[in-house]
Amino acid sequence: MKILYAVQGTGNGHVARARHLIPLIAAQPGVEVEVWISGTESQVDLPIKATKTFEGISLKYNRHGGLSYLQTLWQNRWRQLVADVFMAPIERFDLVVCDFEPVSAWAAKLRGTRLLEVSHQAGVRHPKAPRPKHRQPIAEFILRYFAPSTQAIGFHAKSFAEGMFPPLIRKEIRDLQQNAQHQILVYLPAYGTEELIAYFADCPVPVRAFTSKIVLARQEGSLRIEAIDSENFLKAFAESDSVLCSAGFELPTEALFHKKRLAVIPIKGQYEQLCNAAALVQVGAWQATSLQKLNISRWLHSPPPQVSPWPDFSEELVEQIMKVARGG
Repeated sequence: MKILYAVQGTGNGHVARARHLIPLIAAQPGVEVEVWISGTESQVDLPIKATKTFEGISLKYNRHGGLSYLQTLWQNRWRQLVADVFMAPIERFDLVVCDFEPVSAWAAKLRGTRLLEVSHQAGVRHPKAPRPKHRQPIAEFILRYFAPSTQAIGFHAKSFAEGMFPPLIRKEIRDLQQNAQHQILVYLPAYGTEELIAYFADCPVPVRAFTSKIVLARQEGSLRIEAIDSENFLKAFAESDSVLCSAGFELPTEALFHKKRLAVIPIKGQYEQLCNAAALVQVGAWQATSLQKLNISRWLHSPPPQVSPWPDFSEELVEQIMKVARGG
């Protein structure tokens, strides 16, 4: 049986989930797994080499915490995306497992290949999932049709509906020995280096910030800012009792799993992050609209959230995937 695992590479969270799931699927008897990836923004490695890499659609950010629509429009190759969809050899797979990857999703839809979406976005789209105060119909449309599917397994910060899974906490995080000190781990990919330095250099506690915008680490007062590196990031995560990040899904829920103090700043213009923030606040996170609007002193003196530990449902999830693969 040939299974394609297609992963969106524009964020580290999708690839981190793939690192956990792909070996479990590949370990099933009689299964051969191939990997495709699209997008160019992830700094996390896949467990096996992708046989196809597409440019896909990558979101581009400005230096001030927001999505740049102009750069996103001009720096993506839209004709290449359409060509990739029509040329992708999708027919040779018995099942496509798609984590919000547009090339495989549209190719499977147009050519009738069986596809199962396994993604956080499937959870966000659910009508009972939390939404921000002001809904955005165009953004809801994009969430639904960016990588379309008719059968999906979704994850969210808590179960808002039957059949929705809690966060899939990967093994390297679940088993990570904690040595938490009064320190903040910061991951705000939409902010520039100078903006981070201006805000955190005089912070009353040590700050470890990770960014893709530098190569050599810098120490500026309380702030150590460094390039993204999986090993160093995990070490900083284990040593920090507080996490400040954008309102993605994997890192915030990993922080909650280990009962770390959590604050999220949704990337401006990214509707999905507003939806995530609405859900994360319900399970104990703080939310701010920008760095300048976060009362860091109040936040650091607030009690950490006490979320019930999410069980490891990896085996159940793989069983569901294989049931679909067998036509169930």
